[in-house]
Amino acid sequence: MSGIVVGVDGSPEAQGALQWALREARLRDATVTALLAWSADESPVSVARMAPGPGAHDIETTARQVLGTAIRSAADPRCPVPVVERVEFRDAAEALLAAAGTADLLVVGRHGMNPVRRILMGSVSAQCVHKATTPVVVTHGQVPAHGAVVVGVDGSPLSVEALRFAAREARLRGAVLRVVHAWTPVPVGYPAVYIGVDFDAAQKAARAVLDTCVAEGVGDRGDLAVEDLLVTGSATPALLSAAGDAQLLVVGSRGHGGFTELLLGSVSHQCLHHAPCPVAVVPAVR
Repeated sequence: MSGIVVGVDGSPEAQGALQWALREARLRDATVTALLAWSADESPVSVARMAPGPGAHDIETTARQVLGTAIRSAADPRCPVPVVERVEFRDAAEALLAAAGTADLLVVGRHGMNPVRRILMGSVSAQCVHKATTPVVVTHGQVPAHGAVVVGVDGSPLSVEALRFAAREARLRGAVLRVVHAWTPVPVGYPAVYIGVDFDAAQKAARAVLDTCVAEGVGDRGDLAVEDLLVTGSATPALLSAAGDAQLLVVGSRGHGGFTELLLGSVSHQCLHHAPCPVAVVPAVR
């Protein structure tokens, strides 16, 4: 199955994710699979409140009603998008990951409907980001329709792949592509090493990393407007600042950090929690 898979649970965050997925599908001329899943241990609050009884048939019927209502509310009749409705008796993260295995994109809201889990990022969205083998977009709040597409690069192959993804997204939207490379002349926490550091040489090396990434990840720019930003400082604040007016921030699941065995790097983790716009996480090949 190709196309876009989006998780729905009746929450405002999931509704925003559905709206984003439908808008993305119009740009890509793709089909959206809207999926609502529940399990014996947990069902979306919206379904549990509306179900007339605890029986499986009652819950499934209510789940279909919740899903249908969400789709009708998010759809734009002027720009119809083919939507496949799916309800599953299964753990939500497992259902979404299975459905997204052959999809082009997985979209989830940052939080779900469970009030206990309304922390910085819900458990379902976190599991999807950590385990998906396809790009995952995490949305929250009002989803902006305008602004630049921002991507962070650090010279790693995965960051170049993230840049390719971001360039495609910017071209689809007719948006500016803003490429950010943050650098420091010495590792943070080792100020004594600054003695004897050739700042100009280090800056030129950082510029070379940025230029190489843009050349490999964008290629022929054509009519794509590209802003390349070389920022002195840490990557997370540089990306969050650059994404202040963006419609999408793209990061690789991990970069050149010292713990490459981790499924999600610290920069992408912080961006997912604090970015003001949707964040696309491009996974590493495993």
